[in-house]
Parts: sequence; structure tokens; C-alpha cells
Amino acid sequence: MPTETMDHEDDLQEASTSRQTRRPLSKLSAQVNWRAVIAESVFIGASILLAFALQDWDEATDIEDRTLIALCNVKFELEFNRVLIDRDFMPRQQGMLALSSASIAALQIDPEAETDKTDLYRLMVNDSLRRSAWTLASESGYLLHADFEMATEIGALIDYQEGQYQVMIGLVRDAVFEHNGPIGDVPIDYYLRITDLVTEWVGQTSFLDRKYEDPFANETFANLACDA
Repeated sequence: MPTETMDHEDDLQEASTSRQTRRPLSKLSAQVNWRAVIAESVFIGASILLAFALQDWDEATDIEDRTLIALCNVKFELEFNRVLIDRDFMPRQQGMLALSSASIAALQIDPEAETDKTDLYRLMVNDSLRRSAWTLASESGYLLHADFEMATEIGALIDYQEGQYQVMIGLVRDAVFEHNGPIGDVPIDYYLRITDLVTEWVGQTSFLDRKYEDPFANETFANLACDA
């Protein structure tokens, strides 16, 4: 009996201790301000969403600015090419045609007449039409954010310029420097071939010049806010 009594007392003491232990936890739970916890959680979540939104806005603004810079560089490059075509290429072509026609006329009168082709050498174009800004804009990926119609028009222009037109210039240059005989010993066929090629080149230049008008007819491209 004494042993059972002691065991019973131990159980009572353990139960009392357990109740004393649970009682502070219950009081602690009751004291938690759940409204404040929820408000703080909402504030933290909103702050995170705002940070992501600001980051997206910064990235979008940065892309827009870089796209504008890329397009302005392309615009300046096309303007340079237009001036080069109108003020350099076309006058040189007319000079080459005039020299070839004069040489042909002289040789038709006198097949032994001396002609000087060195002026044709000097009239052959040395400057190339530029395309580096367009290439950089294409490779950077910023054209994906530009007006599609505008980018398509410029792309078609550059493709023609760097393809068929450059081939034509190469043919004319090869023909001009083809004859290696001494000055005065130039056959009439040489000048006839130059005339034919330069005439074709003039036609392609006129076509290219008209194609350069297309991008500037696009209001988006023409009204780009570029600093000179």
C-alpha cells in the first residue's frame, strides 16, 4: 500500500507539473496579435512584388533606350549613304560615261588614236556604303523591339546594297583595271564594255537611291528623337 500511495502521489505531481507547463503556452498563444502578423506578411509580399515590378520597369526602359540608340545609329548611317550616293557615286558614274563615250568616238574616227584611261582609274569609287550600324543593331537583338515594317524595309535595302549592288561595283572595278597595256594602246572594246557596265551600274544606283527613300517615308523612323 505505501508503494501504491507513493506512485499515486507521483502521478498527481506529474499531472500538476504538466498543467503548469501548458498554461504559459496557452497564455502566449492568446497574446499573439494575428492581425499584426498578417499585416506584416502582406506588407512583405507587396514589397517583394513591387521590387520585381520596378526591376521589370527598369529593364523595359533600358531596352527601349538601347533600341532607340541602335535605330538612331542606323538612321545616321543611312543618311550618310544617301549623301555618298548623290554627291559622290552618281557624279563619278557620269564622269566615267563621258570619258568612255569620248574615247569610243575618238577611236571610231581613228583606231590608232591615243586614249588615256588613267582618268577612269581616278573616277572609280573608293568609299564604300556603310552598314556597320545595321549589322550591330541586328546582332544585338534590339531590332526585335523595333517597328516590324520599318525594320523589314531597312533590311531589304541593306540586303540589296550588300548583295547585287556590291557585285555590280566589283564588275565595274574589274573591267576598269582589266587592261594592263600602255597608255594610248587601249582597244575600243575596253571602252564599250566600260560603257555597258557603268550604264547598268547607273540603273542600279538609281534603284538603290529610291529604296533609301522608303525608311525615311516611315513616320516612326523619320521621327526618331535622335541627337545630332
